[in-house]
Amino acid sequence: MPMTLTPDQVRFELHDGMPVIRLLVARPAEAAAAGWSLMSRVTLCVVDGPGDAGYLFPRFGLEAPDGWEEAAEQHEGAYVVFGDAGEANVFAQNV
Repeated sequence: MPMTLTPDQVRFELHDGMPVIRLLVARPAEAAAAGWSLMSRVTLCVVDGPGDAGYLFPRFGLEAPDGWEEAAEQHEGAYVVFGDAGEANVFAQNV
């Protein structure tokens, strides 16, 4: 079952044109596994992982940098970083 996050636990970032979603939560055990997906809409966003790993959060109250949506479309997804530091942990492909 996806974990519901609040806007203060999520950051949208652009790194050298690459879209990144930073989730301020502990890195799940499934982070190394393939099969992550991203559904980003105007009102909500879902980062879905393998098995029961996944995150659901509202888009209201979250500012994305200019060009984030276009970059996510161009790259067909976004990198997901768990926690407040570190490199991208997984790539979540658009669905």
